[in-house]
Amino acid sequence: MEEILPAKLAETEKNNERYCHLPDALLLKIFSHFAIDDLLRVSRVCLQWRRVSLDATLWESIDLSCCLYTRLRDSNIICLVSRVASSAITQIDLSGPGCSRITNISLFHIARQCHKLRKLDICNRNRITSTGMEMIARFCPYMEVLGISKCPLILNRGLGSVLRRSKLLRELDISGCLWVTDAVLLEIGEQCSSLVYLSIEGCKKVTDAGLIALANSCVTLKHLNLRNTKRISNAGMEQFLTKMPDLEGLEIGLVRKGRMTAAILNHVATHCRNLTCFDYQEWFPSPVEDVLCQIAEKCQSLQYLGVRYQYQTLSNSLVLSLTKLCPSLVKIDASLRFYIHI
Repeated sequence: MEEILPAKLAETEKNNERYCHLPDALLLKIFSHFAIDDLLRVSRVCLQWRRVSLDATLWESIDLSCCLYTRLRDSNIICLVSRVASSAITQIDLSGPGCSRITNISLFHIARQCHKLRKLDICNRNRITSTGMEMIARFCPYMEVLGISKCPLILNRGLGSVLRRSKLLRELDISGCLWVTDAVLLEIGEQCSSLVYLSIEGCKKVTDAGLIALANSCVTLKHLNLRNTKRISNAGMEQFLTKMPDLEGLEIGLVRKGRMTAAILNHVATHCRNLTCFDYQEWFPSPVEDVLCQIAEKCQSLQYLGVRYQYQTLSNSLVLSLTKLCPSLVKIDASLRFYIHI
């Protein structure tokens, strides 16, 4: 053992010396395929690897949604955003289960360091409040994509500060936020002149008045997720769709009455000729096959169609008919998956 160990050590040192003398450009190419936690590890190998691992091009996006760390704390986030130049980071995703302990402290440091932040996802974070969002709004005016779904402590005050300062906001996910009301939708429509995507899935306080106010003021909207908004009626949907003829994406459900479902689908077929993505789900299956065929026939730009029941799927003959009526249709999701927000 005493004779083998020195040989192995010599071989290890030789390999380390070989890899540590790789050119920076090649190392940068290799490191570009690494996840965040891998970059942190290789930065401890030697001075060259540390220098290359901190290159700004590797840190434009900090995605911790699938990080191998199980319990990230504020100190970890502070260390990450402090390692590179503030102008490098443009996207941060803290929505993963490993970020459940993140608080406003992380947002304070992100706001101070990442002034060019364009995308922030903090969905499912129950320790972040409106105060943290106010800091983001104050120091990150270039925000384009914001996800704060299921954040119970971020109220209208926090969202309002972002809406008033982030004039470039294009995508907003506030699904599952019980504080979202018609007044919030009105403010979104008045403040967000560039909004393209909005998800209010599970916002049970939204009514026809808020939906119509959104349609009147937010003319740039292209995609809307309305799943599980139970207080929106057939008449409200008709008025909304009439005012939004350029809508390209629509997600609706959960509807318990078959007649109401058929009526809403008829409005979709009549008013939404530019749809490229349509998804609806229903608690109990109802005879709406003819209406689905109308949608496929009239929406010739449709590429994705999601039709989900809880207990049954689409027949093969109906799927075949839909693809014949709409040649641009490339994907039909007829699985038994069903989403319910509590």
